[in-house]
Amino acid sequence: MCRTALFLFVLLAGMVTAAGGAYLDGMVMRMSDRQVVGFPQMIDDAAGADVVFVSETHDNYRHHATELEIIRALQARKVALAIGLEMFQSDGQQALDDWTAGRLTEKQFIPLYYRNWNFDWSLYREIFLYAREHRIPMLALNIPKRIVFKVAGSGFASLTAAERKGLPARVTCDLSNPQTAFLRHTFKEVYRHEAGGRLFDYFCEAQAVRNSGMAMNIARYLKREPGRTMVVLTGDWHAVKYGIPGELGRFGSFRSRVLFSIVPGLDARNATSDMVDYLIGWR
Repeated sequence: MCRTALFLFVLLAGMVTAAGGAYLDGMVMRMSDRQVVGFPQMIDDAAGADVVFVSETHDNYRHHATELEIIRALQARKVALAIGLEMFQSDGQQALDDWTAGRLTEKQFIPLYYRNWNFDWSLYREIFLYAREHRIPMLALNIPKRIVFKVAGSGFASLTAAERKGLPARVTCDLSNPQTAFLRHTFKEVYRHEAGGRLFDYFCEAQAVRNSGMAMNIARYLKREPGRTMVVLTGDWHAVKYGIPGELGRFGSFRSRVLFSIVPGLDARNATSDMVDYLIGWR
């Protein structure tokens, strides 16, 4: 990509931040050749994938607007969709089935949503309403919280045989994974503790069990429904290729695309095609 185009993308992305999140029409960077392309070109490519990972910062409304626009654009291309959600634990699937089937009112569904996720319902409301209107299946991908908390406190080895049921057979914290550096930084920020020793290992294993567990749940669904494309809505550092997408290959061969809304620390200046397929100029 020429320096002028890169400068323009970075400059306009900065203007998005300064302007409070206005949409940059067409400001999408294809990372394979670092070219600025149109939103429709990105969607055309994504439409041929088995899995489309769309990143979000959970409390960023503009990221959720991006997710909905991508879903709408794929739906308009007659792609048979499913929507995979980090926000729901796998044991909460019935609530999603009842919602998309129209068996629950919004008032009835909201308490079930908050049983699974802490971020404000209004951030996700339009996505959920759209899925129900178009009868798009929604899949609960995440590992139950009680499992994640136990791994974070005592490690994956502490799980009983019953607790391991439905989880990947082997989960370890891969210290060679580039995501580990991010996890070390997060660990120090959250726990105010040096990122070493068993405490960090358990924290890292908890993230690994989430990534591998969500990948396994994606693969299971796609094997049952081979004609569908799953749009996976998940946090920034689960969406990058060394997160859930990297684990997906353990469970089968799937064509995936990672569509990433720029965030502080990952933008056109330092992102690579080893991390994401497209950078989107929203903030």
